[in-house]
Order: sequence, then structure tokens, then C-alpha cells
Amino acid sequence: EIVGVTIRLLGTYGVQGTTVSRIAAAAGISRGALYQHFPTREALLEAALDAMGERSSSWITQSSGADVPERLVSMGDKHSTWSSTEYNTFVRPFFQLIASNRETALTQWIVERQQEDLRYLVDLVEEGKREGTIAADVESEDVAWSLLLHAWGEDIARLMGVDRFVTEGASSRILRRLLATYLAPTPPAADPSAAPAPAAD
Repeated sequence: EIVGVTIRLLGTYGVQGTTVSRIAAAAGISRGALYQHFPTREALLEAALDAMGERSSSWITQSSGADVPERLVSMGDKHSTWSSTEYNTFVRPFFQLIASNRETALTQWIVERQQEDLRYLVDLVEEGKREGTIAADVESEDVAWSLLLHAWGEDIARLMGVDRFVTEGASSRILRRLLATYLAPTPPAADPSAAPAPAAD
């Protein structure tokens, strides 16, 4: 409960404004009782980040599809829903933490988490190259960054109050066009009217 309150306060007040007094008041306990659970404010913020981390990549890891391109599109679609349902429990707190611009364990956690997502996506693109659905000459990190940039663009659109960029489908259409440029060329279909090749002697 304390961690959940902390996440909500981070989204509203940012890192500086999420004070121990404010957390205790919102949780309905005394500062002393709060310190029985968390020895420092930093420990509490780290616990909040851990809880946020469990949600942060679900739009990536829960994707589905018959091949890698379908999974990448699925991720984009899942993020569009995820960013709405997790707006107050991840998106706003996450960007408040970024905006705090403090070189602490908290900002380091954000960097490490993003790197984990990037590595996961790069590995997935490499799988697509092996299966022949992603072009072999494509930079795998370019594809991975494309998906992350799509996600951040949707998050920022929601933060700015221009949700229609997401809800009316513009974001999804842009992602699909971009991902199409990374696909392996499709071999031409055989012409059914063509005469069969002569039999070998």
C-alpha cells in the first residue's frame, strides 16, 4: 500500500515533491510507522521503482504473432492500450523521474531498465533475420529503437493531452509503415499460366 501511494505521488508531485511526510499522510500512517517499513526515503523510492519495473515491459514481453514482424506490430498495439491503463502507475511517474535530472540510483535504474528492453528487442530482431522475415542488412538496433521511440512518442502524446494521436490510429499506422521498411523482400510468386519447364532427357 505504501509503495502504491508512493508511485501515485511520484506521478503527481515528482521526485522532489514526494516527501516522506506526504507519503505517510497519503498512506494514513505516521512518519515513524513508515520508517519501520523503509529505513530511508531512497529505499522507499527504490521499492516504488521495483514495482513499476514489473509493469514497464509487459507490453513487450506479452506480445504474440506467427513471426517476428507480427510480434513487433503486436507490441506496438499492446503499448497503445498499456500506456492508457498504466498512465498513473507508470507513465507519469516514469517521466517525472526522468525530469528530475538527478544522478542517483533512481536515474541509473531507468537507464538500466531501458537497456534491458533494448537488448530484448535486438535479440528478437536477430531472430527475425534468422527466420528470414527481417532483412539481413538491417541494423538490429535501428529496429529496436524504432519500437522504443514509438512507445515514448505515445507516452508523451498522452502526457501532452493529445491522446487522439494514439486513439485515432495515427501512431499505429506510422509504426506499421516504418516496420515494413525492415522486412525481408518477398520472393515473386510463380506465374500459374507459365508453361512448365521441359523435362530433362
